[in-house]
Amino acid sequence: MRNRSTWRRFGTAAVAGAAAVAVLAPAASAADSAPPAWQTLHAVGSTQLPAQLTVASYQAWLKNAHTPEAAKTLKAFTVLPNLKKYLFVQHLQNRSTYKALQTQLKGGPRGLHTVVPYNKFVSFAHDVRVAKTGGRKPATTVTFSVTERIFNVPVTAETVWVTYQTTKGKHLTVTGGGAKVVNTNAAIAIQARNTSTGQTGGSALTSTQWHATPRVTSFGKAVDQQQTIAADGYWKAQLITTSS
Repeated sequence: MRNRSTWRRFGTAAVAGAAAVAVLAPAASAADSAPPAWQTLHAVGSTQLPAQLTVASYQAWLKNAHTPEAAKTLKAFTVLPNLKKYLFVQHLQNRSTYKALQTQLKGGPRGLHTVVPYNKFVSFAHDVRVAKTGGRKPATTVTFSVTERIFNVPVTAETVWVTYQTTKGKHLTVTGGGAKVVNTNAAIAIQARNTSTGQTGGSALTSTQWHATPRVTSFGKAVDQQQTIAADGYWKAQLITTSS
């Protein structure tokens, strides 16, 4: 039941964010924050950021994060040769690398998985998953994730999803959606802003704005991104960097 006009309006709806959709409810979101280990990098109460991320400070940050994702990253990071550890932390605090974490995709009714090399050390994984449930009220959930990997170790994954139901293959009802970030990059803190889930032009849509705040001076200015997933049997997904 693909609606061609829906896809033409998609770009406008994505940029408009919350204003482009009828919000059903506050969408779920998860934002990381600096763990206590970050106190090893600057004095308590100080507003001055550390100059840069180092191998030692990054390992300390991961050890004190106390999350499953940080533990996995630490395990993978620890076994890297010293040169790769150095290159790893350099890319963590490289603003241009994070800004390149963007893509535009479309397809359906199945999902996809692609890995795009950025350089010899960094790659970006793009994943769209389509999951359907049965029963009296069958629903479809479409999830869109973009993950930055350094030496094939995931460090940042930004995800949005939307769930909808259809009646006799025609009428569409949006039943849920949200946004989530998994971030083990100690150089930035990433928060979801203005996450909205609703319906526009006959499609279910979730849109969020990501705001990456530097934790080290070497990263430079903050970065803003917008991530959107729209679906109506087919799907269209995009993650774009809106900062210069």
